[in-house]
Amino acid sequence: MQTPVSETTDFPPSASNWLSYITDMLGAEAGGMLVVRPDGSHSVLAIGHDESAISQYQDHFSRLDPLTRLLEERPHGRALVIDTTRHPAYLERPELRNDYLRPHGIDHVIATQWRHPDGTLHMVGVQRFTGSEPFSVAQGAELDRYVHHWRVEGAVPPQEGLNARSADARRSCDIAAQITVPLAVVDSRLVVAWANGAARRSQGAPWVALLEKRSGGALQSGVLRHLQELVGTCLRKHTSAEALVAASDDTWFACAAPIAGKPELALLRLTGMHHLAPGIRNRLEHLYGLTRAEAEITIQLAQGDSLDAIAASRAVTLETVRTQLRTVYRKTGTHRQGELVFLVGVLGNG
Repeated sequence: MQTPVSETTDFPPSASNWLSYITDMLGAEAGGMLVVRPDGSHSVLAIGHDESAISQYQDHFSRLDPLTRLLEERPHGRALVIDTTRHPAYLERPELRNDYLRPHGIDHVIATQWRHPDGTLHMVGVQRFTGSEPFSVAQGAELDRYVHHWRVEGAVPPQEGLNARSADARRSCDIAAQITVPLAVVDSRLVVAWANGAARRSQGAPWVALLEKRSGGALQSGVLRHLQELVGTCLRKHTSAEALVAASDDTWFACAAPIAGKPELALLRLTGMHHLAPGIRNRLEHLYGLTRAEAEITIQLAQGDSLDAIAASRAVTLETVRTQLRTVYRKTGTHRQGELVFLVGVLGNG
């Protein structure tokens, strides 16, 4: 990860560490924070961009960028996922595309913003360059979660955590061993090189299958196959990969992340959807503007309840639940139950 090349007193001392962290965790190649004050002056903190890109943006192209307007049109706390080569607002600005975005290879962006009570606008975004895969809706939700932690909870990752990716594997494992979330280090064949105590104590079907390789029929074989595909994608593309895996006891949110200095290994996390992080309902309400009822049916759906079961448990008609679900799709930017459940998995596994 490159060192930030521009930092001013507008940013708290930990801002560059936090920006490095979210850029890394979202599999981005660059990131930036922009502060625009009420008098129109602005400052930039950037990682992964050369000095010419930063100075050009500060001096001229920030005024041509439609990102601020597009974000203003979004619900509060909703990140925007953009392909700058296709989005109409960028196609309408040939100078921005031809003289800035294309020369610097900025094709894919996730960004979000908030406004301080004094009127100062804060924007945070991460970027991928030409040839990289676009960002997903789930990664947009992940950026929202990181920003929420930054602003509301002050949960900026400690320096120790930021350096874990560049530390040796033993030190990383020493840190991970103290974490209560089940974690394991595996290779492309799912051979477990290390697992923390939480993973070894887990009675969850995927962990039993992974650690004990018990014969458990077609369903267990399917679980292991899905996990192997997930880890393979992570190792092949050198970026985090996420998926939902159906097992006999639950639907599990699986995340595989590369380990710096160990290209043949990945860090695997598996969390049951019935064990979502506390506060998931509040996150859905805060980030997407869901009502309490909408957030609750979203969680029930993510935990495997059918629409009929949700309606019965809430003493409402099936049509009422369907209407609420359509509103949830609209507010979250999802279109199918699978997308919505995946989004809940991302938010509930922070």
